[in-house]
Amino acid sequence: MKNKTYILILFLSVYLFRVHAQERFDIGVKVGQAERTMPWTGGYNAPQFSNIDLNRDGITDMISFDRQGDILIPYIHLPASGRWIVDWSYKSIFPKLVDWVLVVDYNHDGVEDLFTSSSETGIAGISVYKGSYDNGQWAFVLQHDRDRDYLQISVQNFLTNLYVSWDDIPAVSDIDGDGDIDILAYEPGGSYINYYLNQSMENGWGSDSIRYKLDDLCWGKILENELNQEVYLSNNPDVCSDGHFTGEDPVVPRHSGSTTMALDIDADGDKDIFIGDISSRHIVFGLNGLNAQASWIVDQDATFPSQDTVIDLPYFLGTFSVQLDDDPEPELLVAVNSRALTEDRKSVWRYDDDPSPGPLNYKLTEKGVFQNQMIDLGSNSRPAVSDIDGDGLEDLLIGGYHYTDGPTTRIPSIWYFRNTGTLHSPYFELLTDDFLNMSQFAGFPTFDFAPAFGDIDGNGTLDLIVGEQNGKLFFYRNNSPQGQPMSFDPPVYPYMNISVGVSSAPQIADINGDGLGDLVIGERTGNADQNGRCSNLNYFENLGTTGNAVFNSDLNSPPNTACYGRVLFDLQPGLPQYSAPYIFVSKDGVELMAGGDPGKLNLYGDLEAGKTGSLTVIETEYGGFEFGNRSSPALADLDHDGKFELLAGNQRGGVELFHTDLLVGTTAIVQPSDHPDKPYQIMYSNAENIVEVVWKNGVPGKIELYDAIGRVLNIDVDQAEIIQAINLEPFPMGIYFVRLQLGNKTWVEKIVDNK
Repeated sequence: MKNKTYILILFLSVYLFRVHAQERFDIGVKVGQAERTMPWTGGYNAPQFSNIDLNRDGITDMISFDRQGDILIPYIHLPASGRWIVDWSYKSIFPKLVDWVLVVDYNHDGVEDLFTSSSETGIAGISVYKGSYDNGQWAFVLQHDRDRDYLQISVQNFLTNLYVSWDDIPAVSDIDGDGDIDILAYEPGGSYINYYLNQSMENGWGSDSIRYKLDDLCWGKILENELNQEVYLSNNPDVCSDGHFTGEDPVVPRHSGSTTMALDIDADGDKDIFIGDISSRHIVFGLNGLNAQASWIVDQDATFPSQDTVIDLPYFLGTFSVQLDDDPEPELLVAVNSRALTEDRKSVWRYDDDPSPGPLNYKLTEKGVFQNQMIDLGSNSRPAVSDIDGDGLEDLLIGGYHYTDGPTTRIPSIWYFRNTGTLHSPYFELLTDDFLNMSQFAGFPTFDFAPAFGDIDGNGTLDLIVGEQNGKLFFYRNNSPQGQPMSFDPPVYPYMNISVGVSSAPQIADINGDGLGDLVIGERTGNADQNGRCSNLNYFENLGTTGNAVFNSDLNSPPNTACYGRVLFDLQPGLPQYSAPYIFVSKDGVELMAGGDPGKLNLYGDLEAGKTGSLTVIETEYGGFEFGNRSSPALADLDHDGKFELLAGNQRGGVELFHTDLLVGTTAIVQPSDHPDKPYQIMYSNAENIVEVVWKNGVPGKIELYDAIGRVLNIDVDQAEIIQAINLEPFPMGIYFVRLQLGNKTWVEKIVDNK
C-alpha cells in the first residue's frame, strides 16, 4: 500500500457566505394511534385568533398570534375535509407585530386590516395597518393618526395615546352600530372600561377613517373587583358603579391586566362583554341591558358558561369569536393570555354554539385546539438527537420546562420519539412522554430539562447529560456497546458538583482535542469579567483519562472559564439570556450554533480558541430564523442527504424543523503521522479511503473508530493482526477519531476524511 498522510488537529478555517433555503421539513409524527397533522408548528402558550381570507378564495381562513415570542401562524381552511393546515408562505405578508393583534375590516373594502399593539416603543396604545390585495399581492400599510403611528385622542385640547396596556387585549368592534369600528379598553388603573367612539361616521367620512374620542369613562357602568373575578354592577344606567362602598374614596386602582371582547350574544342589537382578568382562571360574561347607544351591564356570569363546562385555565384568559367550520354561528376560543408559565399544553379551549334557536349557548367541544396536532411539551422545549435504540436511525429527545396537572402541580419530563422510518425517510413515534422517569424529580424541585448526548469519558459510547433549572447536571452513563440500545446507569446528580446558576444547557464535545468530552454549558443570565459582560457560555475541561471523566467544578480555575468564546446576545445587561449551544461538525470544521432568549440563532467556529478568547463569528441571525423566545437548536442529518436538518425548540414548548444547506464533513490541512515515541504508525490512503494502523513493536493493540460527536462506528478489523486496516468508504466525509489501546496505555488520533 502506498503511504499517504493523515490529518492532525490543525483545520483550515475558511468560512464562505451561505445561502439558506429555509425549507421546512415535514417529517411524520405519531402520538398514540394518531398521526399529528401539524407537528412542527412550534407550539402555543398565549395565542390570539382572528379570521382572515388569506388566499382570497372566499373561504374564511385564520391567523394565530402568540404574545409569547410574538409568533404568527397562518392557517388555511379546507372546507371539503374540514381540516385546517398551516401555510407558512403567508407569514411574510404581515408586518412586525408585538403583544396582540386583531383582524378587522374597518373600512369595509372587503380586505382585512390589523389592529395591534403600538409599533412605537414605549407607547401603550394601538397601531392600525390598512390591508390591501392587488394583483395577487397582500400589503399592510401603517396608518397615521395626525402626526403619530398610533391612535390618539384629545384630552383637554392635548393629544395623547389611546391607552391600551401592553398586557391587555381590547375589544375592537362596532359598539354603537353605526358602521365604523369603536374600541373598548381598560383605563390605566384597571378599574373601568373606557369607551372610545370612532367619529368617522359622525363626521361624515363614512366608515373608512380612524378618529377616536373618549366617549364614556365607564362603559357598561361596571367596576373591576379587586377581590375576585366578579365585576361590580351599577344599579343606575347613568352612574358608574362604586362597588357599593361607603366612604370618601371607594374607587382605588385595581390590578392592571384585562382582556375584553364585545359580542351580541343574545341578538338584541347591543354588544355584550367577555372579560378576562390577570388574576382569574375564569371568564366573566356581562349582559348588556340597554341598547347600542347606551350600554348598561345588568347581569353577569362570573363562571362562564355556567350552564356547561366552566372555563377554568390558569391564568389571565382571552376570548375570540372565530369561524372554524361551515355552520353560520362563530365558535368561541378561549386561550391563556399570560407570558408567565401557566397551563401550556392544552391552553386553548373551543366552545361551539348549541344549534337550537335563541341566544348563543356555548358547549365545550375540545381542549387543546390545534395544540393536539402539534408537538407541544408546554414550555421551553429543548431537542437532542441520537440513535437511542441502536437501529442506525436518529431518534429524538425533547426536554421541557414542565407541564401543569391541576391548579398547582408542575411535572417536568423528557419526551422520547423513536425513529421508525428508513434511512432517507424518517418518521417519529412517541414512545414515552417520561423518558428515564425524569418526572420523579419534580419534588426536588427541578425542571427545565435540557438533554445532550456525547462521549464524556472517551470509552466510545454516547452518554446522556441533562441540564436543569437549578443550573446543575444529571449524568447518565451509557453501558451499551455501539449498535445496541442505550442502557443507562442510575443518574448522578449533581454531576461533578458543576453549577452554572440557573437553567443549564450542556453540550459534550472534545474542545481541546485530547479525545475526552469537555463541557460547554449555556445558562440563564450570562457572566462578566473585569471588563463587563463577557459570555453566555461556560467551559469545563475534562481533566480525566479514558474511561474516567474528571471535572473541576470551579469555573474560575483555568482551563475552565465563565467567558467561553465571548458569545453574547444583543440584549440589555441584566436581561435573561437562556443561551442554548449546539456543537456539530460541518464541512468547515467543528462549529457551534447558539440559541437563546432573542429567539434567533448565531453560528460560530474555531471552538478551541474560545477557551481564552472569542469564537469566530460565522453568521449572526443564521438563516433569518425567528423562533420566538428561547430558541434551542439541534442539528442532525435526519434523511442522510449529506446536509444537516435543524430542529429548534422555543419557549412555547414546540419544535420547528427545517432543511439546511450546512454540509456534513469538513476540509483540513494534512500533516505526517509517524512519531518515534508511539508504538504505532498510521498510514492513510485517500485513493482507497483506507486507514492502516501498523504496530511497530510486533504486538497488536486494540483500535476503535468513532465520529466527532463520540459515536462508535462499526468497523471490520482483525484486532489480532499487526497491521489493522479501517475502511472509511461506508462513512460520509468528516472528522473521525481512532482510539488505540496497548496494555494500559491509550492514544487518540484525529483524522479527517475529505474523500
